[in-house]
Amino acid sequence: MWELEKVLDSLPVAVIAHDLNRKIFFFNREAENLTGYTKQEVIGNDCHKVFPGGFCGKKCSFKKNTTILSFKDLEYNVKFIDKQGNLKFLETRVVPIYNDKEIIGICAVFQDITYEINTEREVEGATKFHDIIGSSEKMLRLYAQIRNVSKISVPVLILGESGTGKELVAQTIHKLSPRKNGPFVAVNCGALPDSLIESELFGYVKGAFTGATKTKKGRFELAHGGTLFLDEIGDVSPAMQVKLLRAIQTYTIERLGDDKRIRVDIRIVSATNKDLKEEIKQGNFREDLFYRISVIPIKIPPLRQRIEDIPLLIDHFVEEFSSEFNMPKPQVSPSAMELLKRHNWPGNIRELQNVIQYALVESLESNGHRIEPSHLPNYLLEKNVVHEIALSKSNNTKRVRKQFDPKEIEMAIKRCGGNKVKAARFLGVSRATLYRWLSKINTE
Repeated sequence: MWELEKVLDSLPVAVIAHDLNRKIFFFNREAENLTGYTKQEVIGNDCHKVFPGGFCGKKCSFKKNTTILSFKDLEYNVKFIDKQGNLKFLETRVVPIYNDKEIIGICAVFQDITYEINTEREVEGATKFHDIIGSSEKMLRLYAQIRNVSKISVPVLILGESGTGKELVAQTIHKLSPRKNGPFVAVNCGALPDSLIESELFGYVKGAFTGATKTKKGRFELAHGGTLFLDEIGDVSPAMQVKLLRAIQTYTIERLGDDKRIRVDIRIVSATNKDLKEEIKQGNFREDLFYRISVIPIKIPPLRQRIEDIPLLIDHFVEEFSSEFNMPKPQVSPSAMELLKRHNWPGNIRELQNVIQYALVESLESNGHRIEPSHLPNYLLEKNVVHEIALSKSNNTKRVRKQFDPKEIEMAIKRCGGNKVKAARFLGVSRATLYRWLSKINTE
């Protein structure tokens, strides 16, 4: 019997057993860890007296004046207050214990799912999921995908344009996974030539090549017990793809200059801004490697496809950089916000981040209380001429107007903080044209 208890004590799940009078006769080590109660405190005692409100709460089947004839396995979630007063959510499965055909008690197996429940609540109606910002429908779907794939240690391929935050998604997957206490190791495959990437990934032994004065672990070994993030994997050469495929298939590697095989326990998360299926057609990427790394693909939407998230991102970056620059947080004027929302953002989040940083610095000239269109980079003013002033429709196409009335010109100069060069760009005309118009207005 004591051997069976040792086996149950070693289980990674909590187990509790009591008789028909709720008298506890078994309580394993994981149950102690989860509840905060010791075996000595619970063994031989009524379950309802040991745990405030009862272990199963209102879902308990062993209440007074209740006759237990028979029941099948029960599965449900319960709220539980541990000994330290912390609220926990437990996933519970209760099975009957029989003596021949008669029920003599129950055995309950339970796991702490508090983190998963809280994460799910974060996703519903979220404006921020860990460090990822957005509340659009596309982003809520992304959050749900991240939450789901984090539970299972299979390879994930993150697809998205440059600047969409692929590494941030990879980090979030790691943080939510059972490997969260292990290392997160990232390597930018596109930034390393073939002569370096092999030694970076697999490491080398002393004397493997000129300059190898000591043995060094590669990224695969450094990520042992955690997650290896292979960024821009689409840029890896065909020769290196063969070596990567073997390492990912077998989870074993060889350091350069050594024939000893080293087994690693890692999760592979890859990312690329390329269309790998098109790369396969062109012979640039191995099909077998693609299917090995993309067991679960996740696509991050570009910023232009989630315009409703732009104000949230702007507010976040304004607050972040204001704190960094030690300045009061300025407001973003409606006209500046409109320009920012209408931009196509080819550089995605990274470009928006840089634009806000630039605008904050520029706004310091006007005491930094408000970000106006004049504080934005010139290329935004050139590409985002305000349509109610500068554009008109002709044959269902937009074109720049050749003339503006004085009020429109005055409004453009005011919006650009008195800067006539920026006002000209704002109107979509040359500086000489604007000065000519001003001269004409002043002589009338």
